[in-house]
Amino acid sequence: MRFGWVWEIGRVLGTITPLFHFIHGLVFLILGLVLLFTHPRAQRLELARRLPLLAVFAFCEATAAWERALAPALSMGSLLPPLLRTALLGTGYGALLAFGLLARLPPGRRARFRTGLAPALVIAWLTVLLILTLEGMPADEIAFAGEIAIRCGLALPGGILALLSMRHQSYRGIELQVQNAIRGPRRVAGVGLGLFGLLAGLLLPSLLITESIGLIPLPPRLVQVTTSTLISLCGVSITYGLMRTLSLIQREVERWIEGVEQSLALAAERERIGRELHDGIIQSIYAAGLMLEGVRQTIEEDPPAARVQLSRAMVSLNQTIQDIRRYIFDLRGGVPEADLVSGLEELLRDFRVNTLLETKLIVEGEDARPLGVERRRHIFQIAREALSNVARHAQARRVEVRLLYGPDTLQLQIADDGVGLTAIPTTSGQGLRNIRERARLLEGTLDIDSAPGQGVTLTLTVPYLKGEV
Repeated sequence: MRFGWVWEIGRVLGTITPLFHFIHGLVFLILGLVLLFTHPRAQRLELARRLPLLAVFAFCEATAAWERALAPALSMGSLLPPLLRTALLGTGYGALLAFGLLARLPPGRRARFRTGLAPALVIAWLTVLLILTLEGMPADEIAFAGEIAIRCGLALPGGILALLSMRHQSYRGIELQVQNAIRGPRRVAGVGLGLFGLLAGLLLPSLLITESIGLIPLPPRLVQVTTSTLISLCGVSITYGLMRTLSLIQREVERWIEGVEQSLALAAERERIGRELHDGIIQSIYAAGLMLEGVRQTIEEDPPAARVQLSRAMVSLNQTIQDIRRYIFDLRGGVPEADLVSGLEELLRDFRVNTLLETKLIVEGEDARPLGVERRRHIFQIAREALSNVARHAQARRVEVRLLYGPDTLQLQIADDGVGLTAIPTTSGQGLRNIRERARLLEGTLDIDSAPGQGVTLTLTVPYLKGEV
């Protein structure tokens, strides 16, 4: 026989055909599970709201594929009754068609028509199967004709419409850069859906019909393995394309949420500073003004009393100036982009100018493994928050910052000679909580050592990551 080798390959593949069906089912099971887990996190997206339909399709396809894989292994013709298996496929392909039909629905009657079209087709198809069953037609023949009908009538248009819906999917509110980034993955998912529609809705029905009438140009096992492999590849492309698309969009959504949170935090901080300025500094200036007004009225009648009152006003104004300097330091929230040593020097210089406290920076070791920009920013913010707490609460005269470069870790130590942590009210405010959260993001440890009258020593230990060489 001229092409006998083709039939020999088909005979060999016949022994492992269940394995290909099992892989086919596994791919679509993973697709369904991934879609279910992704759906709740992406409710804001138009595409994500239709993902449960695609998950139903994936689970039905996986069940049908595993039925074909397990039946030969158990020496059974089929695990499910033919009509039940056909109904399962019809449900899955109806969900696929609904997924394609519901893309970018306009308002009005046309939207309602497209919404109900897929369920109506599935119900009509099931009704026909029920009528044929009641008339006594053999179940195998009903299942065969029903499978051909749903593949051609649901799977084929469902795959094509899903391809078109992915191609013309709208992402309003997403930046152009992100839209360009998701164009490739979105096309991969669309091509996978379109090819699935062609394979399951056009190729497979043709093969089933030719096999049923005895026209078998190729070995059936070879055809089954090839088709199952191609459909599995379609499932892989759908999974990759959708997950990559949704992850990129979700990242953009999270970035937007982070921006909103930062704006809210900034607004809250401005409100806090405005409140403290109003309740503290403005009131102090007003009180000093009243004292000066009293000095003006008594300076001629009682000069000694006027001098005492003037001294009190000067003390109050000097204290107010110190408070204003501290607020200026808090308001200068910019983070240095330089290396750690230069950034800490700049931070301490601003702190010294604005608080008039004595500062000292000690550096030990060499910076052989520079940290990334984001990790440096966290360290700068921890240092800024710690210094801000010193300026507000510690009543210190001196602050010492020590930076130690070790072989595997970097250590930052900030010590003051103030009243100690136990003398500072910590029930309100976010200072220490923010420092601990940033230490966690750095995958480091934070130790705070304090005693009454002996100040506070804050020690941050940050491990180097593998990429920091």
